[in-house]
Amino acid sequence: MKQTTKTLVGLLVLLLVAGGIASVALWAGKDAQKKAEAKEKSEKLFDFDKAHVRELRLSKDGHPVARLVKGEKSWKLAQPVEAEADDTAVDSLLSSLSGLKQKKDLPDEKDLKSFGLDQPKLEVAVKLDDGKEQGVQIGTDNSFDNTLYAKKLGDSTVRVIDAYQKTALEKTAFDLRDKKVAHLDDAAELKRIDVAGVKSPYVLEKDGTTWKVNGAAADAGAADRVASALKSLRATAVAAEKAGSLKEFGLDKPKATVKLAVAAGSDTYARVVRIGQVKSGAAQKTYAKREDSATVYEVDKQVLTDVEKEPFDLQNKELVKVDREAVRKLVFQTPAGKVEITRVKNTPPDGGFPDEVFTVVAPHQGAAKKWKISSALYSIASLRAAAFEGPVPAAKDLAKYGLDKPKTVTLLGEEDKVLARVRVGSEKDGKRYALADGFERLVRVEKATADDWPWTATDALDAPPPPQAAK
Repeated sequence: MKQTTKTLVGLLVLLLVAGGIASVALWAGKDAQKKAEAKEKSEKLFDFDKAHVRELRLSKDGHPVARLVKGEKSWKLAQPVEAEADDTAVDSLLSSLSGLKQKKDLPDEKDLKSFGLDQPKLEVAVKLDDGKEQGVQIGTDNSFDNTLYAKKLGDSTVRVIDAYQKTALEKTAFDLRDKKVAHLDDAAELKRIDVAGVKSPYVLEKDGTTWKVNGAAADAGAADRVASALKSLRATAVAAEKAGSLKEFGLDKPKATVKLAVAAGSDTYARVVRIGQVKSGAAQKTYAKREDSATVYEVDKQVLTDVEKEPFDLQNKELVKVDREAVRKLVFQTPAGKVEITRVKNTPPDGGFPDEVFTVVAPHQGAAKKWKISSALYSIASLRAAAFEGPVPAAKDLAKYGLDKPKTVTLLGEEDKVLARVRVGSEKDGKRYALADGFERLVRVEKATADDWPWTATDALDAPPPPQAAK
Protein backbone atom coordinates (compact mmCIF):
# COMPACT_ATOMS: atom_id res chain seq x y z
CA MET A 1 0.00 0.00 0.00
CA LYS A 2 1.36 3.36 -1.00
CA GLN A 3 2.19 5.93 1.65
CA THR A 4 -0.49 8.31 0.27
CA THR A 5 -3.09 5.59 0.51
CA LYS A 6 -2.05 4.76 4.07
CA THR A 7 -2.37 8.42 5.04
CA LEU A 8 -5.84 8.69 3.52
CA VAL A 9 -6.96 5.52 5.25
CA GLY A 10 -5.64 6.85 8.59
CA LEU A 11 -7.49 10.10 8.12
CA LEU A 12 -10.68 8.22 7.27
CA VAL A 13 -10.35 6.14 10.44
CA LEU A 14 -9.82 9.29 12.53
CA LEU A 15 -12.86 10.91 10.98
CA LEU A 16 -14.97 7.84 11.69
CA VAL A 17 -13.75 7.71 15.29
CA ALA A 18 -14.40 11.47 15.75
CA GLY A 19 -17.82 11.08 14.21
CA GLY A 20 -18.57 8.20 16.55
CA ILE A 21 -17.48 10.19 19.58
CA ALA A 22 -19.60 13.13 18.45
CA SER A 23 -22.59 10.84 17.95
CA VAL A 24 -22.13 9.34 21.40
CA ALA A 25 -21.84 12.83 22.92
CA LEU A 26 -24.94 13.99 21.05
CA TRP A 27 -26.85 10.91 22.13
CA ALA A 28 -25.70 11.38 25.72
CA GLY A 29 -26.73 15.05 25.62
CA LYS A 30 -30.17 14.19 24.27
CA ASP A 31 -30.54 11.44 26.83
CA ALA A 32 -29.62 13.83 29.66
CA GLN A 33 -32.10 16.38 28.31
CA LYS A 34 -34.84 13.74 28.15
CA LYS A 35 -34.10 12.67 31.72
CA ALA A 36 -34.20 16.28 32.89
CA GLU A 37 -37.51 16.85 31.10
CA ALA A 38 -38.91 13.63 32.55
CA LYS A 39 -37.79 14.66 36.04
CA GLU A 40 -39.37 18.08 35.59
CA LYS A 41 -42.61 16.51 34.41
CA SER A 42 -42.68 14.04 37.30
CA GLU A 43 -42.13 16.82 39.84
CA LYS A 44 -44.90 19.09 38.55
CA LEU A 45 -48.25 18.35 40.08
CA PHE A 46 -50.33 20.13 37.46
CA ASP A 47 -50.34 20.67 33.74
CA PHE A 48 -52.85 23.42 33.07
CA ASP A 49 -52.61 26.86 31.49
CA LYS A 50 -53.58 29.58 33.96
CA ALA A 51 -55.08 31.54 31.04
CA HIS A 52 -57.85 28.90 30.89
CA VAL A 53 -58.84 29.25 34.55
CA ARG A 54 -62.34 30.65 35.03
CA GLU A 55 -62.88 30.15 38.76
CA LEU A 56 -60.64 30.05 41.83
CA ARG A 57 -61.59 28.77 45.28
CA LEU A 58 -59.74 28.77 48.58
CA SER A 59 -60.66 27.01 51.82
CA LYS A 60 -58.92 26.83 55.18
CA ASP A 61 -59.59 24.19 57.83
CA GLY A 62 -62.67 23.14 55.88
CA HIS A 63 -64.18 26.64 55.75
CA PRO A 64 -64.49 28.72 52.56
CA VAL A 65 -62.10 31.66 52.40
CA ALA A 66 -62.74 33.13 48.97
CA ARG A 67 -64.24 32.41 45.59
CA LEU A 68 -63.24 34.40 42.53
CA VAL A 69 -64.54 34.33 38.98
CA LYS A 70 -62.95 35.59 35.78
CA GLY A 71 -64.86 38.48 34.20
CA GLU A 72 -64.53 39.71 30.64
CA LYS A 73 -61.51 41.85 31.46
CA SER A 74 -60.54 41.12 35.05
CA TRP A 75 -61.07 38.94 38.09
CA LYS A 76 -63.96 39.52 40.48
CA LEU A 77 -64.29 38.49 44.10
CA ALA A 78 -67.63 36.66 44.42
CA GLN A 79 -67.39 35.45 48.04
CA PRO A 80 -67.33 36.31 50.90
CA VAL A 81 -68.34 39.68 49.35
CA GLU A 82 -68.68 40.97 45.83
CA ALA A 83 -65.77 43.25 44.96
CA GLU A 84 -63.09 43.91 42.38
CA ALA A 85 -60.11 41.58 42.62
CA ASP A 86 -56.41 42.36 42.41
CA ASP A 87 -55.50 40.82 39.05
CA THR A 88 -51.79 40.82 39.86
CA ALA A 89 -52.32 38.95 43.15
CA VAL A 90 -54.64 36.42 41.50
CA ASP A 91 -52.23 35.84 38.64
CA SER A 92 -49.38 35.29 41.10
CA LEU A 93 -51.44 32.70 43.01
CA LEU A 94 -52.37 30.86 39.82
CA SER A 95 -48.71 30.82 38.73
CA SER A 96 -47.74 29.32 42.08
CA LEU A 97 -50.44 26.66 41.82
CA SER A 98 -49.75 25.70 38.19
CA GLY A 99 -46.02 25.51 38.93
CA LEU A 100 -46.35 23.54 42.16
CA LYS A 101 -43.70 20.80 42.47
CA GLN A 102 -43.40 17.73 44.64
CA LYS A 103 -40.24 16.30 46.12
CA LYS A 104 -41.63 12.76 46.01
CA ASP A 105 -44.83 10.78 46.35
CA LEU A 106 -45.75 8.05 48.83
CA PRO A 107 -47.90 5.63 46.78
CA ASP A 108 -47.97 2.96 49.50
CA GLU A 109 -49.44 5.27 52.15
CA LYS A 110 -53.23 4.89 52.32
CA ASP A 111 -54.08 6.41 55.71
CA LEU A 112 -54.76 10.06 54.84
CA LYS A 113 -55.46 10.91 58.47
CA SER A 114 -51.83 10.25 59.39
CA PHE A 115 -50.84 13.11 57.09
CA GLY A 116 -53.63 15.50 57.95
CA LEU A 117 -55.22 14.99 54.54
CA ASP A 118 -58.54 13.62 55.74
CA GLN A 119 -59.34 17.17 56.85
CA PRO A 120 -56.91 19.40 54.92
CA LYS A 121 -55.65 22.59 56.49
CA LEU A 122 -55.67 24.36 53.12
CA GLU A 123 -57.31 23.75 49.76
CA VAL A 124 -56.79 25.72 46.54
CA ALA A 125 -58.88 24.67 43.54
CA VAL A 126 -59.50 26.02 40.04
CA LYS A 127 -62.14 25.37 37.41
CA LEU A 128 -60.99 25.52 33.80
CA ASP A 129 -62.97 26.73 30.81
CA ASP A 130 -63.66 23.09 29.86
CA GLY A 131 -65.41 22.57 33.22
CA LYS A 132 -62.67 20.38 34.70
CA GLU A 133 -61.38 21.06 38.20
CA GLN A 134 -57.86 20.80 39.54
CA GLY A 135 -56.39 21.71 42.87
CA VAL A 136 -54.27 20.84 45.85
CA GLN A 137 -55.02 19.97 49.46
CA ILE A 138 -52.36 20.52 52.10
CA GLY A 139 -52.11 18.60 55.36
CA THR A 140 -49.65 18.57 58.23
CA ASP A 141 -46.07 19.72 58.08
CA ASN A 142 -42.91 17.76 58.69
CA SER A 143 -40.64 20.10 60.66
CA PHE A 144 -37.78 17.60 60.44
CA ASP A 145 -37.05 18.43 56.79
CA ASN A 146 -39.28 21.51 56.34
CA THR A 147 -41.79 19.79 54.06
CA LEU A 148 -45.56 19.40 53.87
CA TYR A 149 -47.87 16.56 52.97
CA ALA A 150 -50.26 17.25 50.12
CA LYS A 151 -52.49 15.59 47.59
CA LYS A 152 -54.27 16.56 44.39
CA LEU A 153 -58.04 16.83 44.19
CA GLY A 154 -59.54 13.51 43.15
CA ASP A 155 -56.27 11.67 43.78
CA SER A 156 -55.51 9.82 47.01
CA THR A 157 -51.72 9.69 46.51
CA VAL A 158 -49.86 11.36 49.35
CA ARG A 159 -47.17 13.72 48.13
CA VAL A 160 -44.36 15.64 49.78
CA ILE A 161 -43.74 19.30 48.88
CA ASP A 162 -41.41 21.99 50.18
CA ALA A 163 -43.04 23.95 53.00
CA TYR A 164 -42.15 27.34 51.49
CA GLN A 165 -44.61 26.75 48.64
CA LYS A 166 -47.52 27.05 51.05
CA THR A 167 -46.89 30.77 51.60
CA ALA A 168 -47.69 31.54 47.97
CA LEU A 169 -50.99 29.64 48.19
CA GLU A 170 -52.29 30.60 51.63
CA LYS A 171 -54.13 33.84 50.87
CA THR A 172 -57.07 35.67 52.44
CA ALA A 173 -59.94 37.31 50.59
CA PHE A 174 -58.35 40.69 51.39
CA ASP A 175 -55.03 39.57 49.88
CA LEU A 176 -56.81 38.91 46.57
CA ARG A 177 -59.03 41.98 46.67
CA ASP A 178 -58.41 45.20 44.77
CA LYS A 179 -57.09 47.61 47.39
CA LYS A 180 -56.84 50.76 45.24
CA VAL A 181 -58.97 53.30 47.10
CA ALA A 182 -59.51 55.67 44.18
CA HIS A 183 -60.01 52.66 41.90
CA LEU A 184 -57.85 54.03 39.08
CA ASP A 185 -56.26 52.00 36.30
CA ASP A 186 -52.48 52.11 36.06
CA ALA A 187 -52.78 53.84 32.68
CA ALA A 188 -55.14 56.52 34.00
CA GLU A 189 -53.82 60.09 34.15
CA LEU A 190 -54.90 62.65 36.73
CA LYS A 191 -55.74 65.91 34.96
CA ARG A 192 -57.06 67.88 37.94
CA ILE A 193 -56.80 67.47 41.71
CA ASP A 194 -59.06 69.62 43.89
CA VAL A 195 -58.18 69.33 47.58
CA ALA A 196 -60.60 70.86 50.09
CA GLY A 197 -60.99 70.64 53.86
CA VAL A 198 -57.26 71.13 54.50
CA LYS A 199 -55.71 74.25 56.04
CA SER A 200 -54.78 75.64 52.61
CA PRO A 201 -57.15 74.28 49.92
CA TYR A 202 -55.70 74.13 46.41
CA VAL A 203 -56.30 73.01 42.87
CA LEU A 204 -53.64 71.26 40.80
CA GLU A 205 -54.36 71.15 37.09
CA LYS A 206 -52.37 69.56 34.26
CA ASP A 207 -51.62 71.97 31.42
CA GLY A 208 -50.16 69.76 28.71
CA THR A 209 -47.18 68.17 30.42
CA THR A 210 -46.85 70.75 33.20
CA TRP A 211 -48.78 71.38 36.40
CA LYS A 212 -50.39 74.57 37.62
CA VAL A 213 -51.47 75.26 41.19
CA ASN A 214 -54.34 77.69 41.63
CA GLY A 215 -53.63 78.90 38.09
CA ALA A 216 -49.91 79.61 38.59
CA ALA A 217 -46.87 77.50 37.69
CA ALA A 218 -46.47 74.57 40.07
CA ASP A 219 -43.48 72.65 41.34
CA ALA A 220 -43.58 69.63 39.00
CA GLY A 221 -42.00 67.25 41.50
CA ALA A 222 -44.32 68.25 44.34
CA ALA A 223 -47.41 68.04 42.11
CA ASP A 224 -46.39 64.63 40.79
CA ARG A 225 -45.93 63.37 44.34
CA VAL A 226 -49.46 64.43 45.29
CA ALA A 227 -50.87 62.76 42.17
CA SER A 228 -48.86 59.60 42.78
CA ALA A 229 -49.93 59.40 46.44
CA LEU A 230 -53.60 59.55 45.50
CA LYS A 231 -53.35 57.22 42.54
CA SER A 232 -51.40 54.61 44.49
CA LEU A 233 -53.38 54.91 47.75
CA ARG A 234 -54.04 51.38 49.01
CA ALA A 235 -56.31 50.07 51.74
CA THR A 236 -54.57 48.39 54.66
CA ALA A 237 -57.89 46.88 55.77
CA VAL A 238 -61.61 47.05 55.12
CA ALA A 239 -63.19 48.96 58.00
CA ALA A 240 -66.77 48.42 56.82
CA GLU A 241 -68.32 46.97 53.70
CA LYS A 242 -71.20 49.37 54.18
CA ALA A 243 -70.83 52.28 56.56
CA GLY A 244 -73.79 52.82 58.83
CA SER A 245 -72.47 56.17 60.00
CA LEU A 246 -69.76 58.32 58.43
CA LYS A 247 -69.15 59.94 61.81
CA GLU A 248 -67.81 56.65 63.14
CA PHE A 249 -64.88 57.01 60.75
CA GLY A 250 -64.43 60.78 60.87
CA LEU A 251 -65.85 61.03 57.36
CA ASP A 252 -68.80 63.30 58.21
CA LYS A 253 -66.27 66.13 58.62
CA PRO A 254 -63.29 64.78 56.69
CA LYS A 255 -59.75 66.02 57.11
CA ALA A 256 -59.55 66.22 53.32
CA THR A 257 -61.94 65.84 50.41
CA VAL A 258 -60.21 65.14 47.12
CA LYS A 259 -61.94 65.54 43.75
CA LEU A 260 -60.10 63.92 40.85
CA ALA A 261 -60.61 64.50 37.14
CA VAL A 262 -59.24 61.43 35.37
CA ALA A 263 -58.34 60.71 31.75
CA ALA A 264 -57.99 57.15 30.47
CA GLY A 265 -57.39 57.22 26.75
CA SER A 266 -60.34 59.04 25.19
CA ASP A 267 -62.48 58.53 28.31
CA THR A 268 -62.76 61.03 31.16
CA TYR A 269 -64.41 60.50 34.52
CA ALA A 270 -64.37 61.80 38.08
CA ARG A 271 -63.60 60.38 41.50
CA VAL A 272 -64.27 61.90 44.91
CA VAL A 273 -62.41 60.50 47.94
CA ARG A 274 -63.01 61.54 51.54
CA ILE A 275 -60.27 61.05 54.11
CA GLY A 276 -61.03 61.13 57.82
CA GLN A 277 -59.44 60.33 61.15
CA VAL A 278 -60.74 59.18 64.53
CA LYS A 279 -59.07 58.14 67.75
CA SER A 280 -59.34 54.50 68.68
CA GLY A 281 -58.05 54.22 72.22
CA ALA A 282 -54.54 55.60 72.27
CA ALA A 283 -54.15 55.17 68.52
CA GLN A 284 -55.48 57.31 65.71
CA LYS A 285 -56.84 55.61 62.64
CA THR A 286 -57.22 57.02 59.15
CA TYR A 287 -60.07 56.07 56.84
CA ALA A 288 -60.98 56.75 53.23
CA LYS A 289 -64.14 56.32 51.19
CA ARG A 290 -65.11 56.95 47.59
CA GLU A 291 -68.43 58.67 47.05
CA ASP A 292 -69.45 56.02 44.49
CA SER A 293 -68.80 53.15 46.91
CA ALA A 294 -70.30 52.10 50.24
CA THR A 295 -67.03 50.55 51.44
CA VAL A 296 -64.89 52.31 54.04
CA TYR A 297 -61.18 51.49 53.91
CA GLU A 298 -58.55 51.88 56.57
CA VAL A 299 -55.46 53.55 55.06
CA ASP A 300 -52.02 54.70 56.14
CA LYS A 301 -52.06 58.09 57.85
CA GLN A 302 -49.26 59.23 55.50
CA VAL A 303 -51.87 60.09 52.85
CA LEU A 304 -52.91 63.20 54.82
CA THR A 305 -49.31 64.38 54.92
CA ASP A 306 -49.10 63.72 51.19
CA VAL A 307 -52.10 65.88 50.31
CA GLU A 308 -52.05 68.58 53.00
CA LYS A 309 -49.61 71.10 51.56
CA GLU A 310 -48.75 74.72 52.16
CA PRO A 311 -48.81 77.04 49.10
CA PHE A 312 -45.01 77.19 49.02
CA ASP A 313 -44.79 73.39 48.82
CA LEU A 314 -46.66 73.34 45.52
CA GLN A 315 -45.47 76.54 43.83
CA ASN A 316 -42.77 76.53 41.19
CA LYS A 317 -39.38 77.08 42.83
CA GLU A 318 -37.17 76.47 39.80
CA LEU A 319 -35.30 79.78 39.35
CA VAL A 320 -33.06 78.81 36.45
CA LYS A 321 -33.97 76.87 33.34
CA VAL A 322 -30.87 76.18 31.32
CA ASP A 323 -29.26 73.32 29.44
CA ARG A 324 -25.87 72.84 31.05
CA GLU A 325 -24.43 71.62 27.75
CA ALA A 326 -25.32 74.96 26.09
CA VAL A 327 -23.24 76.97 28.59
CA ARG A 328 -20.01 78.40 27.12
CA LYS A 329 -19.12 81.02 29.72
CA LEU A 330 -19.81 81.86 33.37
CA VAL A 331 -19.47 85.42 34.64
CA PHE A 332 -19.41 86.13 38.40
CA GLN A 333 -19.63 89.87 39.15
CA THR A 334 -19.46 91.75 42.44
CA PRO A 335 -19.05 95.45 43.24
CA ALA A 336 -15.33 94.67 43.53
CA GLY A 337 -14.97 93.25 40.01
CA LYS A 338 -15.81 90.24 37.88
CA VAL A 339 -14.50 86.80 37.08
CA GLU A 340 -15.01 85.31 33.61
CA ILE A 341 -14.67 81.57 33.04
CA THR A 342 -14.98 79.77 29.72
CA ARG A 343 -16.21 76.21 29.30
CA VAL A 344 -15.31 73.87 26.44
CA LYS A 345 -15.50 70.16 25.85
CA ASN A 346 -12.53 68.51 24.17
CA THR A 347 -13.14 65.17 22.48
CA PRO A 348 -10.13 62.83 22.82
CA PRO A 349 -8.41 61.62 19.62
CA ASP A 350 -9.73 58.13 20.27
CA GLY A 351 -13.30 59.45 20.31
CA GLY A 352 -13.80 58.72 24.00
CA PHE A 353 -15.78 60.67 26.55
CA PRO A 354 -15.31 64.45 26.08
CA ASP A 355 -13.32 66.22 28.79
CA GLU A 356 -14.89 69.34 30.31
CA VAL A 357 -12.35 72.17 30.58
CA PHE A 358 -12.87 75.44 32.49
CA THR A 359 -10.46 78.35 31.99
CA VAL A 360 -10.35 81.68 33.84
CA VAL A 361 -9.96 84.45 31.23
CA ALA A 362 -10.47 87.53 33.45
CA PRO A 363 -9.27 89.27 35.52
CA HIS A 364 -6.33 86.85 35.21
CA GLN A 365 -5.86 83.96 32.85
CA GLY A 366 -5.24 80.43 33.93
CA ALA A 367 -6.68 76.97 34.52
CA ALA A 368 -9.79 76.99 36.70
CA LYS A 369 -10.54 74.71 39.62
CA LYS A 370 -12.53 72.18 37.65
CA TRP A 371 -14.34 70.60 40.60
CA LYS A 372 -15.37 73.99 42.03
CA ILE A 373 -16.59 75.52 38.75
CA SER A 374 -18.36 72.31 37.71
CA SER A 375 -20.09 72.17 41.09
CA ALA A 376 -21.05 75.84 40.87
CA LEU A 377 -22.51 75.39 37.38
CA TYR A 378 -24.57 72.45 38.61
CA SER A 379 -25.93 74.38 41.61
CA ILE A 380 -26.76 77.44 39.46
CA ALA A 381 -28.53 75.35 36.82
CA SER A 382 -30.57 73.61 39.53
CA LEU A 383 -31.09 76.66 41.77
CA ARG A 384 -34.42 76.71 43.60
CA ALA A 385 -36.11 79.21 45.87
CA ALA A 386 -35.94 78.38 49.57
CA ALA A 387 -38.61 80.99 50.37
CA PHE A 388 -40.87 83.46 48.54
CA GLU A 389 -40.87 87.14 49.55
CA GLY A 390 -43.36 88.70 47.15
CA PRO A 391 -43.37 90.46 43.77
CA VAL A 392 -40.22 91.89 42.20
CA PRO A 393 -39.52 95.14 44.11
CA ALA A 394 -39.37 98.52 42.38
CA ALA A 395 -35.91 99.92 41.65
CA LYS A 396 -36.18 102.36 44.57
CA ASP A 397 -36.72 99.48 46.99
CA LEU A 398 -33.88 97.20 45.86
CA ALA A 399 -31.53 98.53 48.55
CA LYS A 400 -33.77 96.99 51.25
CA TYR A 401 -32.68 93.59 50.01
CA GLY A 402 -29.08 94.37 49.07
CA LEU A 403 -30.05 94.12 45.40
CA ASP A 404 -29.12 97.68 44.41
CA LYS A 405 -25.48 96.53 44.34
CA PRO A 406 -25.85 92.76 44.05
CA LYS A 407 -23.55 89.91 43.26
CA THR A 408 -24.56 88.65 39.83
CA VAL A 409 -23.90 85.36 38.07
CA THR A 410 -24.60 85.12 34.33
CA LEU A 411 -24.52 82.01 32.16
CA LEU A 412 -23.72 82.63 28.50
CA GLY A 413 -24.06 80.42 25.45
CA GLU A 414 -22.83 80.69 21.86
CA GLU A 415 -21.95 84.26 20.79
CA ASP A 416 -22.36 85.34 24.42
CA LYS A 417 -26.11 84.82 24.38
CA VAL A 418 -27.48 85.24 27.91
CA LEU A 419 -28.99 81.93 29.02
CA ALA A 420 -29.63 82.78 32.69
CA ARG A 421 -28.90 85.52 35.20
CA VAL A 422 -29.25 85.55 39.00
CA ARG A 423 -28.73 88.54 41.28
CA VAL A 424 -27.91 87.82 44.92
CA GLY A 425 -28.43 90.30 47.76
CA SER A 426 -28.23 90.54 51.53
CA GLU A 427 -28.85 87.85 54.12
CA LYS A 428 -31.93 87.05 56.16
CA ASP A 429 -32.31 84.02 58.44
CA GLY A 430 -29.51 82.04 56.80
CA LYS A 431 -30.72 82.79 53.28
CA ARG A 432 -29.99 85.47 50.71
CA TYR A 433 -32.44 87.55 48.73
CA ALA A 434 -32.31 86.82 45.03
CA LEU A 435 -33.87 87.74 41.68
CA ALA A 436 -33.65 85.51 38.64
CA ASP A 437 -34.35 86.58 35.06
CA GLY A 438 -37.72 85.20 33.94
CA PHE A 439 -38.92 84.49 37.50
CA GLU A 440 -41.37 87.20 38.54
CA ARG A 441 -40.90 86.99 42.28
CA LEU A 442 -38.46 88.09 44.93
CA VAL A 443 -37.12 84.98 46.63
CA ARG A 444 -34.52 83.82 49.09
CA VAL A 445 -31.97 81.12 48.32
CA GLU A 446 -29.74 79.13 50.63
CA LYS A 447 -26.85 81.35 51.77
CA ALA A 448 -24.34 78.49 51.77
CA THR A 449 -25.13 77.69 48.15
CA ALA A 450 -24.69 81.24 46.83
CA ASP A 451 -21.67 82.03 49.01
CA ASP A 452 -19.83 78.98 47.68
CA TRP A 453 -19.78 80.24 44.09
CA PRO A 454 -16.37 81.52 42.80
CA TRP A 455 -16.87 85.27 43.24
CA THR A 456 -13.13 86.07 43.14
CA ALA A 457 -10.21 85.08 40.93
CA THR A 458 -8.64 83.35 43.93
CA ASP A 459 -11.77 81.22 44.28
CA ALA A 460 -11.74 80.32 40.58
CA LEU A 461 -8.07 79.86 39.66
CA ASP A 462 -6.44 76.50 40.16
CA ALA A 463 -3.56 76.58 42.62
CA PRO A 464 -0.16 77.03 40.93
CA PRO A 465 2.15 74.01 40.94
CA PRO A 466 4.49 73.81 43.95
CA PRO A 467 8.04 75.08 43.33
CA GLN A 468 10.58 72.41 42.43
CA ALA A 469 13.08 71.52 45.13
CA ALA A 470 16.68 72.58 44.45
CA LYS A 471 18.87 69.77 43.19
